Amino acid sequence: MNMIIEASRVVKKFGDFTAIREISLAVKKGEIVGFVGANGAGKTTTISMLLGFISPSSGEVKLFGKAAHASSLHKSHKKIGYAAGDMELPPRLTGRQYLSFVLSQNGGSHEGRHKELVKRFQPVLDRKIKQLSRGNKQKIALIAAFVTEPELVILDEPTSGLDPVMQEVFLDLVREEREKGTTVFMSSHYLNEVADVCSRVILMRSGKIIEDVSSKELLTRSGKNVRVVTGYKTTRPPKDAEDTAIETVNAQTVITFIFKGDPGDLQRWLAGVKQLRDVEVTEYNLEGAFKSMYVDEEKTV
Repeated sequence: MNMIIEASRVVKKFGDFTAIREISLAVKKGEIVGFVGANGAGKTTTISMLLGFISPSSGEVKLFGKAAHASSLHKSHKKIGYAAGDMELPPRLTGRQYLSFVLSQNGGSHEGRHKELVKRFQPVLDRKIKQLSRGNKQKIALIAAFVTEPELVILDEPTSGLDPVMQEVFLDLVREEREKGTTVFMSSHYLNEVADVCSRVILMRSGKIIEDVSSKELLTRSGKNVRVVTGYKTTRPPKDAEDTAIETVNAQTVITFIFKGDPGDLQRWLAGVKQLRDVEVTEYNLEGAFKSMYVDEEKTV
């Protein structure tokens, strides 16, 4: 089975409100796909349809080649790991009891994996879940999603509540799953979070898919931050520069801009800068690129 997730012309309505507007997407076996959009874009509704929690108003959703509704996915769900931000977990169980339950539902044959993930995430396990912090609840939810070594992992805002150290622990885990050939479909508010670990990013706005692009292309498109310091007063930025700012600091000219053109053109421009004192080239913040895509889409609506 090469295609793990398939959605074709899917629409979801809640009364008079159309939450999902005829989207189509596909995820192949072994792909790590990011699903990015602002609050209200339709990410959670889409994931709920993928998991069979709700049914589409029209169109078709398939997992592992079968229609994604609760009855048909009963067996397939054993191949799926799932976690969401602020996920509801049994409040009266301890973290240890809940993870034991998850293992028992899947044959209880993943003790080694369980110990490995607990060591990584270091959750509080011996207090009732209702007494835990948001971060500890999220650690337990993520361990449960990966502990049975599923073929497909679906994650909805998985780093919600995690501190930066635990976010990196999580991303390292996703990188390892990528090497193992696990299929991961992962939603996020943040483009930076998914761009490094995902092979492809699907961007959603107002219930529509507005981009389906490889991470490599997205990184290239996002451009570079460039800062140049020169002793020459009339230096002009290259033709593909955006958001240019020029100021005088300590009798030197400081030029900053975002460059999205051919790197060779930037290199040739730098070679022609007179009295070059310093140059710094860094990655442009992808969140800025994402926001600009939203603005461009709004202009076409």
